[in-house]
Amino acid sequence: MKWFEIINALDTLPEEERIERYRAELQKVEKSILRLTGDPLKLSSRRWEKSERTAEKVEYLLGRRYYLLSKMFEIHCSEAEVKRMESVNAHLYELTCDMFSRTGRMYRNILDLPMDPKDDDLTVEGTLKYWGDSAQDVIHLEDDGFYGSDFTRMILINDTLQRDVKGDLGIISCRPFWNPGCGHKSSMSDAELDIDNHLDDGTTWAESWLRHPKLDHICMCYATHAVVTHQDYPVPDLLRMNTFEVKVDVTVQQISEQDGTRFFWWKDCTEQEFVDKFMHEAQSRPSGESLGEFVWRRGIEYFELEEVEESHRWLLKDFDKHPKMDCEEIKDRLQTDIISISRLPDCRKDDNLAGDFLKALRKIHRELKGL
Repeated sequence: MKWFEIINALDTLPEEERIERYRAELQKVEKSILRLTGDPLKLSSRRWEKSERTAEKVEYLLGRRYYLLSKMFEIHCSEAEVKRMESVNAHLYELTCDMFSRTGRMYRNILDLPMDPKDDDLTVEGTLKYWGDSAQDVIHLEDDGFYGSDFTRMILINDTLQRDVKGDLGIISCRPFWNPGCGHKSSMSDAELDIDNHLDDGTTWAESWLRHPKLDHICMCYATHAVVTHQDYPVPDLLRMNTFEVKVDVTVQQISEQDGTRFFWWKDCTEQEFVDKFMHEAQSRPSGESLGEFVWRRGIEYFELEEVEESHRWLLKDFDKHPKMDCEEIKDRLQTDIISISRLPDCRKDDNLAGDFLKALRKIHRELKGL
């Protein structure tokens, strides 16, 4: 029998015996995890997250731990845990509102400032995340003995997995889309600036293990859902996660190439300027490569069309195997990009077609970008 089948088979046992078996298996799993990771509370702890194979084993074992703790919470769910869930959920919702509000204020303040003519990109991003750096970031509760888990070490290990292995840096984030021509003004509404919290609309996010009869009265916010469902912390872990951070980062970028052309230069250039840029670059092409070969290769790789074409062919085959998938719009766009490359004059064997190729490339690229 598989491990999950063995655990599910325990459902036939009396509740007290079942809980003891869950607890014993949980402690066995946690010992296996610590053998792989070392003690996260010690500075000399091994860097297990740098090994892909070890990280996969740790993630798998944490999945077992998640299931066992969830089964135990389903049985236990004490009055104290219900009250704490009410408090934690309300706190996460308040932090979510703070994150959106602070991101909005920062974005509007920047929109009111005169932008430097050399500013090519602006990013304002607010994030709510768990801060799991030390023992103080995990609290101890009256039900610790019931579960028998080493909550502090396990939560810190999962935080390392989420942050350094899976690259999941936040519970929820807010990032308005800005570009020089977006037309955003500080007087616009949150919805118009795409900084509104449309995820928390009054409908509960109680899914999976959050759907418990004793928790039905709680309107679970998205952040609570994300921690338990997406970041793989079981409910007992969530109730012990102590430190959360709201952060707003602002990044202003000036991006230019060697020849001085700016980010998204192709949006406003003339056809001749487009051709001249690549022809100028071709003057320093690798020896042995013809003008037509260089212009074709550089044009395709510059706008990532060749790479997109190959991945799109694979995706189209996959979509065809699933005709019921709601992806016709995506499929049409993929097919458009593939057809686009076939519309380009092939200048690889005829240098005289290099100019025609570049003109066609500009026209097709602008079509794909909606310009």
